[in-house]
Amino acid sequence: MSPLPVDLGEGVVLRRYTLEDADGLYAAVDANRDRLDPWMPWTEMTRSAEDQRAWLETVTANPEDMAGCGVYVDGSFAAGVGLHQGEFGVACEIGYWNTREWEGRGLVTRAVLALMGIAFDELGFHRVYIKAAPGNVRSRAIPERLGFVEEAVLREDARGAAAFGFHDLVVYGMLEDEWRARR
Repeated sequence: MSPLPVDLGEGVVLRRYTLEDADGLYAAVDANRDRLDPWMPWTEMTRSAEDQRAWLETVTANPEDMAGCGVYVDGSFAAGVGLHQGEFGVACEIGYWNTREWEGRGLVTRAVLALMGIAFDELGFHRVYIKAAPGNVRSRAIPERLGFVEEAVLREDARGAAAFGFHDLVVYGMLEDEWRARR
């Protein structure tokens, strides 16, 4: 059984996406394309609500999968987050993006903390990592604020929309004993 949804307080909920989220999620992607395109390659393949629905079908097929989740404030979409489980149950990656309207309010930080708790305390992962481009200062601030260790820079390991080309990724990691020590 999935540990989601999680009530993050003050009307904020972290939950898995449903197929009914396609129109609203696409509207959020489209309205924030200028902010997403430099960092996220999937924006090129998300050109309609139908494209969004096709992606949602893949991430909602397994009720235990937490790769496709959203942060909702009083029922309205505010941010996308996901916990991507690696092979062998050793490590997982947390990724995220938020809408312009909800930027800087700590919602993604709260969602990341909730996913870290699930990853370490419920799923038994040994390591959680987050990757962000060196120039994506706001995305990098989250693992830095949460006490992750900057471990490496992966050269040209990612790209945004094709027009933006390749970019490096800074890898931040936290181990389960570090998580337990901070709690």
